[in-house]
Amino acid sequence: MNDSRRPAIGAPTFVTATLLLFIVLTAVMTYPQVLHLRDGVHDTGDPLLVTWIFAWVAHQLPFAPAHLFDANIFYPERQTLAFAETMLAPAIAVAPLHWLGVEPILIYNLVFLAGFVLSGVATALLVRSLTGHAGGAIVAGLIFAFLPYRIDQYPHLQLQQTQWIPLSLWALHALIRKGRVRDGVWLGVCVGCQILSCVYYGLFLIPYLAVVAAALLMPVARGLTPVARNPPSSDPDWKKRAVGLLIAAAIVCVTVLPVGIAYLQARRVVGERALQEIVDGSATWDSYLAAPAENVLYGKLFARFVQPERVLFPGFVATVLATLALLPRRTTNVERRTSNERRTTNVEPRALVAYALAGLFAFDLSLGVHGFTFPLLYAYVLPFRSLRAPSRMGVMVGFSLAVLAGCAVARIAAALRSPRARQLLPVVVGALVLMEYASRPVRITLVPRTAPAIYADLLRDRGDSAPAILFEFPMTPDDDPTYMYYATFHWQLLVNGYSGFFPESYVEFFKLIARFPDARSLAAIKKRGVGYVVVHGERLKKWRDNPVLLMRQLGDQRELALVSRRPWQGGEISLYRVVYP
Repeated sequence: MNDSRRPAIGAPTFVTATLLLFIVLTAVMTYPQVLHLRDGVHDTGDPLLVTWIFAWVAHQLPFAPAHLFDANIFYPERQTLAFAETMLAPAIAVAPLHWLGVEPILIYNLVFLAGFVLSGVATALLVRSLTGHAGGAIVAGLIFAFLPYRIDQYPHLQLQQTQWIPLSLWALHALIRKGRVRDGVWLGVCVGCQILSCVYYGLFLIPYLAVVAAALLMPVARGLTPVARNPPSSDPDWKKRAVGLLIAAAIVCVTVLPVGIAYLQARRVVGERALQEIVDGSATWDSYLAAPAENVLYGKLFARFVQPERVLFPGFVATVLATLALLPRRTTNVERRTSNERRTTNVEPRALVAYALAGLFAFDLSLGVHGFTFPLLYAYVLPFRSLRAPSRMGVMVGFSLAVLAGCAVARIAAALRSPRARQLLPVVVGALVLMEYASRPVRITLVPRTAPAIYADLLRDRGDSAPAILFEFPMTPDDDPTYMYYATFHWQLLVNGYSGFFPESYVEFFKLIARFPDARSLAAIKKRGVGYVVVHGERLKKWRDNPVLLMRQLGDQRELALVSRRPWQGGEISLYRVVYP
């Protein structure tokens, strides 16, 4: 499988130019996020959870890496970092920024936007290696970087971390073409990083790669392609490829082993997903007509198809182009051009077949309980039992369409006689893709760049003693992510917590403090060894009809000693020390 394509410009120049292009386009397509890099996120739920995860990894790694997963939430539970996506790959990558004192929200937004940029650049690099055509490669990058699905999943940073998918395929193609061990190493590293960036996509990527690899290595009919008509066993490089694949598999296993162990231990607490959750997270055929409400062209038109977690519309431009890429190839004027120009625009038919088959596989897997593949994986592959939303495999459908669409642009450009027309084609197609994917300005929620001063009072009162056990009130899934964000400034232990799973101990405690500060709630607080209680007056209106009465009740409690009270966001935050006999 020799690669004779010779791109007109070198890879470093192409990557640099493409990187700059996607930085600009990402700022436009996610506007006004670029104006609030230091103080704005979509909402105060999952974005603050991820902000805390990045900060916790940076805090824990230098001092106690062996206890990385024993995070400071849901006290006294263990392995609490594994209750959600750990995102260790991006967390470790940005840890130096935390050590340098960069603000947590800024770090979150840099990683978030980098998911769009790097996904587009990596896809462009892959398609350029397949076609040698820069324009088609950039179109493919645009499709994958700005799929409408990304806007629908805007609060979930981990679902934007798709850059390792095209890089894994790029390494796989290199391994199959050249049979080098180092390509197997890169393949293992890329797959491992994808798992450590988003477990969903990492699990989906492995069978997707298997389908592509099988299609690329399988003997094909003489009429389909003249390359590798003999069985792989007659190919002198097949052993090198097999060794490379084994090395890749070994690297993946070693890379994800610590995380896998942590997830297995956490599984004893959180259990498996309920069947109804999986049903609700399984796509249907019409999910691929569902566009996010923010989409300018189709948001209202296709609103009737929208269901949570099932907004998978890939766009008509990408779908049409992918279809064109699979049409039988005809002899055109490209055949009469020089052999060098022909080599830069011709795509191996087996690569097109590989991505078409992988796309169909991804589509079926995204159907979850409504398809054929997912029930088998759920029954026999343990990690798939923890997946709530098989529909997220739809991003791999979009990836297949992006690759095929890029190949179609290269193929159409090769058939055009006019050099100017060949140059304008990717520009026009790219503009159509961006118009179809354009969204109304996304919602931005402003968050404070610093923590309330009450936590400094807590640290002073605690002195040199061990980290305090802290209970923050009101305690709800809406409030707890904010407390976790504040914890990045003080790192005390929290009874509160927010994650993909809520342990039973948290649920029980939540019930016991329903009438805080009555005797039952104070007993539950002392049972957990809580040293301090922080009452957020700025949030009490959502919890009680009469916050003034609550504050009077707190003042009457002998088991809570007021340490300090500070103004904050139009209200007051009060710090109490729990008094033990």
